[in-house]
Amino acid sequence: MNSISRRAFVGGVAGATFLSGRSSLVFAQEKTITVTSLGGRWEQSIRTHFAPLFKKRTGVDVKVVSGGPAQWTAQIESQPSKPPLDAVDNSELLALSLIDKGLVLKLTPELVPNLRDVPAQFYEPWDSFGVSYQYGASGIFYDKTKIKQAPQSWPEFLERAGKGEFGRNVTLPDISYPWTPELVWHLAASLGGSLDNLEPAFNALKRVRPYVTKFWGTAIEAERLILSREAEIGWLWDGRVYAMMDAGARYLDFTRLKPNSLFSLVPAQVVKGSNSKLAYEWINTLLDPEPLLEYYKMIQYTPVNRKVVFPQATAARVMPASEGTIPSLRDLARVTPSIIARWNAEIRI
Repeated sequence: MNSISRRAFVGGVAGATFLSGRSSLVFAQEKTITVTSLGGRWEQSIRTHFAPLFKKRTGVDVKVVSGGPAQWTAQIESQPSKPPLDAVDNSELLALSLIDKGLVLKLTPELVPNLRDVPAQFYEPWDSFGVSYQYGASGIFYDKTKIKQAPQSWPEFLERAGKGEFGRNVTLPDISYPWTPELVWHLAASLGGSLDNLEPAFNALKRVRPYVTKFWGTAIEAERLILSREAEIGWLWDGRVYAMMDAGARYLDFTRLKPNSLFSLVPAQVVKGSNSKLAYEWINTLLDPEPLLEYYKMIQYTPVNRKVVFPQATAARVMPASEGTIPSLRDLARVTPSIIARWNAEIRI
């Protein structure tokens, strides 16, 4: 298991320069930059918090394309000489695909000044060809009116769910969800396995399967299951659950389980093309503390820029980066086809 520890931040006094100090930059020769966003609150935040600041500092409009990483990556790969996107929010593994095909550009502090205030762990997995501007942490949501004693560890959760203690009210992601292969690894690692020994995870999932009300394909579908109270306990990212709790779902609670939490990272990448200079400015805006704070208030995913000051009311919710973990992405990419095949054969039946 590749457990991420808190690493030294890059830069020093010189790292204090960010785009706000370059507000006079105007790209008069360009009219629009095309970027991506997941739907729902994510897209709302991109349009409300990031795009106006980018327009103010560059004079350029932002066209936001909603959808998902698989769609965006396919579009870029199909039109390498004239990509339809200037910057893309990607999944951990699909980001590697664009890197390997030479379709994205490297990020540096000179081109993306706010990178100086981001821990290396949020760009090193992609050799600086992408940077995650926020992170989610996995755990379990549960209906505290029905479940009085929440599990404290992943093995405990799987054991109790597999014995039917929570009834047929458990929900988990399906293999179509981009982060499910990482979840399989994380459950295996929590049970003493590894990427080369996923048996513990699949054995546990097969015991839990009869008690799953539905395997969901998107996090929005997971939210629907939770808010309709079809599901009373299950796996999800912290920010999504906290947002539902803050919106009025008072019966909900969330806890991160031992030994650690799986990170959800969304590497933002500059697509190689004629608009790359603007794309670097967009990535810099995504890392800017000002819109990141507003993003956090709306989305509840944790910004990576160390200059963001969290509101006192929610600061206790923020998981220190040292408590998060991801697998070796290259090794995960190697075994993902077999994870998908095994899931389809043993879990989705």
